[in-house]
Amino acid sequence: MAKFKIWMVALTLIMGVSLTSCFNSDNDPIVTGFAYGKCTDFFPPTFQLFNGQKLVVSGSEITTTVNPGDVYGFYYQFDSEQQSPTAATINVTLYNKIQPVSINAKSSEGPTSESVTANSALYAFYGNVVFSNSTVNIDPAVVFDNEYLLLTSVYWVKQESADKQEEEFAKHAFVLTYDMENIKQGDTDLVLTLNHVITESSEETVTRNVYTSSTKAYKLTYALAAFQSKAGQKPTTIKIRGQVNTSKNSLDGSTEQMWSYTLK
Repeated sequence: MAKFKIWMVALTLIMGVSLTSCFNSDNDPIVTGFAYGKCTDFFPPTFQLFNGQKLVVSGSEITTTVNPGDVYGFYYQFDSEQQSPTAATINVTLYNKIQPVSINAKSSEGPTSESVTANSALYAFYGNVVFSNSTVNIDPAVVFDNEYLLLTSVYWVKQESADKQEEEFAKHAFVLTYDMENIKQGDTDLVLTLNHVITESSEETVTRNVYTSSTKAYKLTYALAAFQSKAGQKPTTIKIRGQVNTSKNSLDGSTEQMWSYTLK
């Protein structure tokens, strides 16, 4: 079955929710890595990692607007002979000046209590996935004091020419929903459904037989508050379910995959 890697960034985002991914050699003092971080300040641009460590980017490096409170993925560098990799705060530069990319889900992608129905299966949203002959483990995570859910959707796409690939990506949405009507007093599990929704611009049949990934940060604030108002208490567990088909881009023959996380 054909597989392809859209961009280096896409694969790095899939590599999950490890705190950082460093890929310098053992003898090289220059640490080069990738990280997810929540922007806590725009000048100087400062990003808090999952473990509380902060990376401060030189102000002259950032040419795009960063918004405090949003979650970003970015490549960085620093000299480990001048700063300890375990320091609480590290001053870094951007690797090759690649700009931070916001991974915040659109407001329309939830979590929402509005009715949304998937019209396409996912390839996966957690577990082991093969990319370019390498097996990568993707694992959702609830981070930043239960504020965000980071979720990687692996999904079927049509492989297009370079100038049309973005148009194909734009047709795909990954909407998290929860059912307020089925939440009862005393419930402890917040159940979210990951819906893969494709919006076609025409009625022409599209063949999608390769897969790629998209990582998004879903803000849980409103969903947690809505659950508490109905259940009378905060949830102790978040569960995510989605329809998965590793054979084809179809709900026909798909199975439900479930991921569970105990809130801390």
